[in-house]
Amino acid sequence: MAKAATVVEFSAGQQRLVQGAMRLFAEKGFDGVTVRDIASAAGVSVGLINHHFGSKEGLRDAVDRYFLKQFEEVLFEYMPRGESGSEADADAVAEWIEAWIERHIDDWELSKAYMRRALLEGSEWGGHVFERFYQVVRTSVDRMDAEGRLRGDVDRLWLPLLIMYLELGTLLLEPYVDRVLGRSGFDRALWRRRHRAYVDLVFRGVRPEPS
Repeated sequence: MAKAATVVEFSAGQQRLVQGAMRLFAEKGFDGVTVRDIASAAGVSVGLINHHFGSKEGLRDAVDRYFLKQFEEVLFEYMPRGESGSEADADAVAEWIEAWIERHIDDWELSKAYMRRALLEGSEWGGHVFERFYQVVRTSVDRMDAEGRLRGDVDRLWLPLLIMYLELGTLLLEPYVDRVLGRSGFDRALWRRRHRAYVDLVFRGVRPEPS
């Protein structure tokens, strides 16, 4: 059974602070936002933020965990398998990803704005987000390897990064994708089609041949 996603539990009040901080960080960058800005936007005291998260860095860590949970969900939670117990084909996996898209599409504008800002700033914040995202994907690839789901000649060093490139390329190049396709790569229909293409590439390209 696939490893369960890391549980990130916040009270309703804490989640409002996390989402509010995520929005401000996406708009102004981590260094451009103060704890007082976050408190003012949320209508709470600075002391309450420090009580819950310890500092602005502690709040950023909570934002990152909240943000990355959606990727842990798709990589670690239930992955479809055939009736015989064998790994599901690429179409079944694509359907699982489509269901994930449906669950998260309403929050995606904020999520992609947060990651884009973090990565393009070239700051320690961006490095922190990238490294944590890498660890999520690295752990998933290691699990696939342990389960015998990778061909022996697949490059284990580069595969996690190649998977990240597929996702981050669409994110960072979105304005140019929009220009050549006439729609964002995150348009719902294009998003589904893109993930089907990704799944076909990754699963049919690296899975061992059936015995």
